[in-house]
Amino acid sequence: MLKHTLLMVVLMLSLGLMTCSSETAEVAGDQFGQSLTMTKVTPVAEVFTQAQDLNGQMLRVSGTVTDLCKHKGCWMQVSDGQNVLTVRFKDEAFIIPATAVGRNVDMEGLFIAEKISNPLGSHQACAEGGEHTGEGACESERAEKTVSKVADIRYTMVSTGLVLS
Repeated sequence: MLKHTLLMVVLMLSLGLMTCSSETAEVAGDQFGQSLTMTKVTPVAEVFTQAQDLNGQMLRVSGTVTDLCKHKGCWMQVSDGQNVLTVRFKDEAFIIPATAVGRNVDMEGLFIAEKISNPLGSHQACAEGGEHTGEGACESERAEKTVSKVADIRYTMVSTGLVLS
């Protein structure tokens, strides 16, 4: 009987701890992809000022959606007003609605800051209403022009999950 009672107490405490830890990571809004689990949130402006140190790390970032793929909702952009973070969705596991522009986003994923050799790229097909040919192919003309303004550095996040509020 004592073992049974002790087991119930341990089980209830474990369940309570799991509930507390997930509550600190939750954000109210529309969930896409995996649930958010990280507690430390980095504002998007801080991502750009610490890009070298954060490169290659899993982050939780908050900001405002400024643009998205008009064809399919397969990428979005979050900006600090000067730099643009292009967000793709891991394994194209989810897409976001066109109503996301202007909404706050809280997301988790891998941050990548990479030097690019052709800042204007060759992604004009989708911007001009052409065929969408898979991950990375659909970018707006605004995205392409913005990339050239940031000294040939592309800031990308591969998101595993996000919440739009």
